[in-house]
This record gives sequence, C-alpha cells and structure tokens, in this order.
Amino acid sequence: MFTSLQADKLAVLGGTIPLDGRVSWVPQGATGFQPSNAYLLTEGTSHLLVDSGLAVHSKEIMDDLAGLIGEGGGVSIFFTRSEMDCVSNLEPIAGRFDIERLFTGGVINPFDAFDDLSRLALRGRRHQIDAQRTEEGDSMARAAEIAIADGRVLEVEAPLLRLLPTFWGWDKETGTLFTSDTFTHGVMDRPDGQRVIDSTADDATTVEQVAGHLYAKYEWIPRSTCEPLREWLQDKFDALDPEIIAPSRGCVLKGRDVVRRHLGFMLDALTPQFA
Repeated sequence: MFTSLQADKLAVLGGTIPLDGRVSWVPQGATGFQPSNAYLLTEGTSHLLVDSGLAVHSKEIMDDLAGLIGEGGGVSIFFTRSEMDCVSNLEPIAGRFDIERLFTGGVINPFDAFDDLSRLALRGRRHQIDAQRTEEGDSMARAAEIAIADGRVLEVEAPLLRLLPTFWGWDKETGTLFTSDTFTHGVMDRPDGQRVIDSTADDATTVEQVAGHLYAKYEWIPRSTCEPLREWLQDKFDALDPEIIAPSRGCVLKGRDVVRRHLGFMLDALTPQFA
C-alpha cells in the first residue's frame, strides 16, 4: 500500500525486504526490514515516477500505480541509477501503463532488454539527462530539469557522492530531495511498520548505524579524504533546506528537524573518527 507524503503531490510506493544476511548493500549483522522505494510525483493529470523499485515488489507497485493514475494511465519515469533496485519494474510498467517519457543517464538504455518491437516503439521516448557537459567538466548540465507539468519541475544533478552514474532530484514544490543510494540507513522493526521517520516516530538512529550502511555501499570511504564530501553535502542542504529526504532504499525522512538530524549523522559518519 502506498504512503502519501504530501496529498495529491507525492507518494512513496513499494515493499520491504528482510535483512536476514542475504542483502549485500547493508552492513553485516543488520536486522529488521528495509523499505524499497519508488516515488510518484503528481501535478494535475501529469505523473512522474522516480525509480521503479525491486522486481519482488512488482505486484504492489503495479497495483498502487493503477490506483493512483488509473489502469493504463500515462506516466513518465526518472531513474536515479541503472541498478536493479531502481529499474527492475520498467518492463511490467511498460506492459500495463503508457510510458510517456523515460529519463536516464549513463550509457545503458533500459529499453535494450525489451523485444525488438517494444524497443522500437519506445525508443523515441527516452531522454538522456546527462547528454551535455559544462565547461567545468561536469557530466551533465548544472540546471538539468524534468518538466512534470507547467510550473513544476524536478531539478536533476549528479551528486559528488556516487559510484556508478547516479542522479539526485529536487522537487521544490514538496521540498523533497531524492537521494538515490544515499541516506538508506532507516530500517523498520517489522514489515508493516512505519516507513516514514518523522516527528511522531521513535527514532533510535545512531551515527554508527548511518556509517555502517554508508560504508556497506561506499566501501572506499574509510580510505578517502571526505572533507569535500562533507562540504558538498552541507552546502547542498543549506541551499535547498529540504523537508523530505527520499532515498531509493530505507525509510523516508520527513520534517526539517528530522532531515537536519540525519544530515548531522551523515556528516559525522564522514569525519576521520568514522571514515
């Protein structure tokens, strides 16, 4: 069942996965349940899906999409990464809904996995979000935007903290920063628990927990000079002042006090005593 983050504007879809030793992107010994997230941004009759979740949650995501946009309805999709926790449900979505536009970066075309007829039919709907380079050598234009509807855009940029080509999105309308595979440390005690950490949640997150999840994905951090990462994160959050952090995995962080607290955890995890 989807969770509304802002009525008629933003919802999070997806299921949870048990942390039972079989998940490679969490620290050893991690327990509980981790949400796998896709996000639907809505403006009037226009919809943009940010990532598509894991294939194991395909039914939940398809049914939630049908409830939110109507069976066979039109939707655009933005992938923050080309990894399977983001792109796995592209084909079932294409089979049940009308993909109006697909925004991706890097060199991989997700439609290449489709049969020839489907690939040809959808080829013209893919948009390369990192096709330009700035004079500073960035892999994408600094002001890349995805138009959700008239007057509402998702600003896109490549974060400094990444492995493969990765993109963050900023939705000023809802104050939401989509952080892909960063800020993934929020887990639940049970599969039907609260997937949003807000002011009502009993938040027992520690910097050690944040550091463990961060290093499980970015194993190079403890051997790196992290001050540029700390400065980039601090500057980004100071400039945007987000109300919601929306990662592709892990609990959603909602409320500026919650966001600032978890930013503090992340900055601490990037200090020499941890890194």
